[in-house]
Amino acid sequence: MNGMHASGRTRVTIAVCAAIGLLALAGWTVLHHTSPTTVGSEGLQTHQRARATASVSPHESIAPASDALAAEQDLKRLRAVEPEQANGAARRIAGEQAQQPDLYAAEFVRRLLTQDYRSPRQTHLAWVQTESAQTKEPLVVGLVPPELRDRLAVYSVSDAADGASPVPTEQEWRQLAAAGSYTSVQIQHVTEPLAWTNAVADGRITDPGITGREVAALVTRHTKGSRGEHAQRFGIAMTLNLEGPPDRATWGFVAAVTYASIPIGAP
Repeated sequence: MNGMHASGRTRVTIAVCAAIGLLALAGWTVLHHTSPTTVGSEGLQTHQRARATASVSPHESIAPASDALAAEQDLKRLRAVEPEQANGAARRIAGEQAQQPDLYAAEFVRRLLTQDYRSPRQTHLAWVQTESAQTKEPLVVGLVPPELRDRLAVYSVSDAADGASPVPTEQEWRQLAAAGSYTSVQIQHVTEPLAWTNAVADGRITDPGITGREVAALVTRHTKGSRGEHAQRFGIAMTLNLEGPPDRATWGFVAAVTYASIPIGAP
């Protein structure tokens, strides 16, 4: 969560599944890249790579050149990602939590944001790969080549080129490790985004196993200091795509679509 430790600012990042996948698909349109917007005393700043919203007509799905360029840059970074090997030793989400999308989304986000920086970052990303699932739904993967879709899950939670990501960069992870930092997470609620339910109701989703969820959480970052442990809290909002029945026996993580982190109180 690089936005949590570097600047205390909040950014929303749109994963390559939106930035690339929604550029030229009928029924969806990619909006614009925004400049930072400051809101309130917390210095909330929002960056959008390519927020996707339902379009009235397939003929309106024409992306500006700036969005096409951003999509190309996203795709280039995705190609550069080293494929993660699923960690067979990692404890996968199982039982009732793997059978119900709300429960799965809550548990996935809880585990994703529960980070002990004293342990290897690669181990955490390997767990993400273990939970990963793929979809052929055009409104999710779009122009992402099939040979790169196995990297999408990890890329969507670790790419920080345009703003904060749920998993800090390697350099930031090491800095947090040196400070003896770790996080704890409290899930507040899980909802199905209205834009997603509208797309389903309108028949624009062709994969019966794909769904979307938005998860709100409270994350506390604990850091050891000379005067004892210091705690900093952050409000988190994260939207993600999941793949499950009938295409899979259990639910799995496809990609993070949006992520925002807001510091709460004094650092």
